Amino acid sequence: MAAYTVLVTSWVVEEDNPELERLRAIGCAIRNERRPNHHTEAEMRELIRGVDAVIAASDVYSAAVLEAADRLKIIARVGVGYDSIDLQAATAKGVIVSTTPGANHEAVADYAFGLILALARRIPLHDRLVRDGRWERHTGADVNGKTLGILGLGKIGKGMARRARGFAMRVIAHDPYWDEEFAREVGVERLSLEEVVRQADFLTLHLPASPATERIINADRLRMMKRTAFLINTARGTLVDERALDQALREGWIAGAALDVFEKEPPWGSAILQHDNVIFSPHVAGFSQRANELSIRMAVDNVLNVLTGRPPLDCVNREVLERR
Repeated sequence: MAAYTVLVTSWVVEEDNPELERLRAIGCAIRNERRPNHHTEAEMRELIRGVDAVIAASDVYSAAVLEAADRLKIIARVGVGYDSIDLQAATAKGVIVSTTPGANHEAVADYAFGLILALARRIPLHDRLVRDGRWERHTGADVNGKTLGILGLGKIGKGMARRARGFAMRVIAHDPYWDEEFAREVGVERLSLEEVVRQADFLTLHLPASPATERIINADRLRMMKRTAFLINTARGTLVDERALDQALREGWIAGAALDVFEKEPPWGSAILQHDNVIFSPHVAGFSQRANELSIRMAVDNVLNVLTGRPPLDCVNREVLERR
């Protein structure tokens, strides 16, 4: 009989991933329930029973789900976001919540900058036209020499600033935790949130989900943007008021947007999907081969450590460790 049961729900962790062998070596039975879409709360309540650890996607770990957990010791997220986890309920239950910081920030920055280029030069449109047998040319916007506005100058935001230097862009940013040394080194101007929104030709979001950042891009701030500006969100769907963005796109307040994240995922039925001047993708900005490998390795390390009585590499709710 297995000493531990580890539930895998993260889509990036395939059943034959060699990292899982390290868990089997200490007596773990692996239950792989990975799928592209999130499990419902009811499904998670069933899946979590009898489980010692989860290598987790961004399924919802509500208080009701955690109440059903009878053996759970750790939720090891493959990624850095944990807004889908009721942290207070996890902490009260003594469940460690870990993430994999630093594993995918370069991948997200690559993807976000790729979206800027695709938006500006209308690459998806031209691809679609050629495939349809139509030889049409549409003029795009310039990126070189334009202004990149960054909300959130953490690891991903810094990666965006570095990439922008190669395009001779002016870089402006807002972050309450300002890194002056980095800003001087790379040439990032510190402005208020509103001034970044007003002056950016490309506004890219790299903020965590929190009550303070919920719908930080709302109707008022969308109206502040240049009519020629583009919005890029590869962070969290809750940062943008999608109804306001739908109106902004319909009425031409901004030129377009690129969304890798949505208020509800998947966003089926959302009016935002009707716009041709928006690029959509299914929350994949952090999914590169190297980033996935690092994230999975770190998540497995976190589970191994906890199951063998050691602290995880990263712990969001450190109060649980302090009580042990």
